[in-house]
Parts: sequence; C-alpha cells; structure tokens
Amino acid sequence: MKIARTALIATGIALTLIAAGCGGGGGDGGGTAPGNSYLPMQVDNSWDYLMTLAPGIVPVQAGSNQLFDYHETVTGTASLDGTDYFLFRSVRDATDQYPERVWQQIRRQTSEAIYARVGQPAYDLPVLMLPPRQGETWADPYFPDATLTTAAVGERVTVPAGTFSCVRVEQVYEAPIEGGGTVVETTKTWFARGVGVVKEEAWDDDVLNMRTELTSYTVQ
Repeated sequence: MKIARTALIATGIALTLIAAGCGGGGGDGGGTAPGNSYLPMQVDNSWDYLMTLAPGIVPVQAGSNQLFDYHETVTGTASLDGTDYFLFRSVRDATDQYPERVWQQIRRQTSEAIYARVGQPAYDLPVLMLPPRQGETWADPYFPDATLTTAAVGERVTVPAGTFSCVRVEQVYEAPIEGGGTVVETTKTWFARGVGVVKEEAWDDDVLNMRTELTSYTVQ
C-alpha cells in the first residue's frame, strides 16, 4: 500500500505505504504486538489484494487492463539512523498489457503511531495515530498542506477477504494543476486491528481513480 500525496498505504506504483475489533495499542520502537496491531509487522506476514484502476471513470467490465493482483510481504528488518524498521516487499503482478512492478516499503510502529518511511529526503509519516480517536487530525510533517484525519472508528467494511471493523483514515491534499486551478486528492484507507489494511481508495475531487481490496492474508 502506498504513501504519496495521492495514497496512504500499500497500493501505489512508487515507494511510499496499506473481522477485528478497533482500538489502540502496539509495541514500542520498530516492533509491534502482532495480534494487537492495525498493521501486524512480523517477518513472513503477507497480504493479497485486488487493485482496480479508474473504477469511477471506466466500468470494470470494459477491460481487464483495469484489474491487478497486488501483494505485500514482510521480508525482514533494518536499522536506519538508529531506528528499527520492517521491510515490506510490494508486488503488482504483470498483465498482458503491463509489466510486473516490484518495490520496497519501510514501516515501523510505536505506541503513538504507525509510520511509513517516505520522501526524498526520507522522513517518517504517521499514517495512523494510536490509539485511534475519531476526528483527530494531523499534518504531514514535510508537506503541511496535506492533512490526515481519523475519519471513523468501528466502521464495517466488506471486501473479498471478509467483513471487518475498521478505522478509516483520510488524507486530503489540494494539488495545483498545471495551467491553473487545483484538484482535491483524497486517499481513504481502512485498517482492521489484527489484520492490517483491508481497503484503500484514491479520489481526485469526486472521481474514484483507484480501489484496492484485501482478498486474503496471513499474519502471525
């Protein structure tokens, strides 16, 4: 799942960040309490997703080039500048029209937040504040015009992997358009405790341009 101006976790095409109860918790430093985390970080944990491009623009049945299988796996750990992180291998499978895409994401959790390592120069972006509190808002430390909000707690979401009770985080950024004007980029990400990211949507104004839904997962 991705972290960019247009996406939070697990579903981007560039290096960025993606039935359980809701509430806070987690470990300190780079580790987590795996069964209690909104993004269980332990080596060999894995998630499979169905990614749909432009579902708000072109009907999905119009072309299979809109559908991709997307996977994330925790492959190891690393220490960067004295801080411990988990390494995620993210793969968007090849289709008849598009090649396979593979990239690495870097994440960690403390008792205060789940973070993704993003940007150039790299910095830690809080993608979910802990414990989740509906209505809590915070800014991207590097792009203060991009705001993140815990929009809902205990929201029921149904995806191919099942129905989950989730925390929904929304990131909003008013992006300038070449030639004048702006577009409001909104990313909505649903986290289920003990599971991880179960769904993500990216919007430009009122147009849905990407949806990612969990199809299966293995967490320890």
